[in-house]
Amino acid sequence: MTRQILIIGHRGWPARYPGNTIVGLLAATEVTDRVEVDVRRSSDGKLVLAHDPTIRGHIVSETPWSVLSELDLGDGHKPALLDEALAALPHVKVQLEVKNLPGEAGYEPDHRIGLEAAERARAGDIVSGFNWETQALVRRVYPDVSTGIAVGEHIPLDEAVRHCLDIGHSAVIPEFSLVTAAVNTELEIYPYTVNDSKKAEELVEFGVTGIITDDPGLIARRLWSDR
Repeated sequence: MTRQILIIGHRGWPARYPGNTIVGLLAATEVTDRVEVDVRRSSDGKLVLAHDPTIRGHIVSETPWSVLSELDLGDGHKPALLDEALAALPHVKVQLEVKNLPGEAGYEPDHRIGLEAAERARAGDIVSGFNWETQALVRRVYPDVSTGIAVGEHIPLDEAVRHCLDIGHSAVIPEFSLVTAAVNTELEIYPYTVNDSKKAEELVEFGVTGIITDDPGLIARRLWSDR
């Protein structure tokens, strides 16, 4: 294997540090050059890195940043803002996953959170999300920003690929079990969340662009011959 394959730290390096924290993101960059983060909005309008609708029992969309910023995610590590993370990673390509699903706390039917995330995206960053409507709007408003959709195991990969090609997205981020054969598409394919090195090797053989993992150190040692 060569390091042609991209390895993306899922929320940083959560196998070692709490996810979506600055320390975890920076640690991931020691073994790979890309990371993924999750974006939600606090009650006072801040774009917060948070995978779930709640952080330590606090609903992100109903809690001000002044409170969220003081929560202990483990070993004294605190939540981070998207702006803080991007400032800390000036030369690192980031996948910004916008969390904006109907039925979840904080859902924005005008998809404004997606637009604000895209406004902050830099060259090489990708704005993605599970809400296809949010992503389609981002694609229209910010045509120069790389975009993609994330898909769970309930949506066939070929359907997601067709949608991305129709809309003009550059990437699809599928649950890894959806990739069961060689991928033949011009799109970038980043399966998640791959924490088994043998599975990672299999996906590389299928032709994926990169691997999203909770343990970028482990996967990098397996896939990159020079690390």
